[in-house]
Amino acid sequence: MKFAAAVAVLALLAACGNEKTGPNPVVSAIGAMAKDGVAKVKARKEGGKSAGKTVSPAERRAALEEAGKPVLRMSSESTGQAGFMTILDAKGDVLTWKGPSGSTFSQRNGVLIQTRGLGSDLMSAQAPSVGQLLRTGGSYQRIYYFLGDDDQGTRRTYDCTTSITGKETIEIVGRTHSATHVTELCERPLGKLTNDYWIEGDSIRKSRQWVSGGIGYIEFERVID
Repeated sequence: MKFAAAVAVLALLAACGNEKTGPNPVVSAIGAMAKDGVAKVKARKEGGKSAGKTVSPAERRAALEEAGKPVLRMSSESTGQAGFMTILDAKGDVLTWKGPSGSTFSQRNGVLIQTRGLGSDLMSAQAPSVGQLLRTGGSYQRIYYFLGDDDQGTRRTYDCTTSITGKETIEIVGRTHSATHVTELCERPLGKLTNDYWIEGDSIRKSRQWVSGGIGYIEFERVID
């Protein structure tokens, strides 16, 4: 499954690349990741060690940086999708990233507000700013909008509060970051959800955010700014 996801991302980024000459460094990095993963899976099945040279996180980061483009990594246990994404569209403080299988993820300053192509999509959301997330103990409403099986819109309103867990050191593709771990707890009469953010300065470096009942949580990591 992981290999199939990597191949899907490889094809996606190859199609989106605009380099006229030479290999796309983003594609090269994804290809190396896929080959590395296949070797490890084969070794586990055979009960031995993987043959050949594996690609280190530092080497993979260097290849991604050569592309000169922002890169976001996503992973979803429920859909089996995982891989690097590049920006499809930018409007003000909202960036739309294109992911595996053509799915898209729109974030406002790192906070997820919309998805498309997942099946059980988040149509839109009224979400907090990074400043609100860092305001521990603050309360606000978060509103999610979905489209049901009958094509009727559904609105879910949550009452949310945030708490700061503390400073943590996280590693993302060979580079460490010092970030503030913030937990967002959102509740309504029929349920609750929890989002986690690792904020570096005034930017979200890593997050685990709820999308919908059918998708659950997706993890995002900002690899290249």
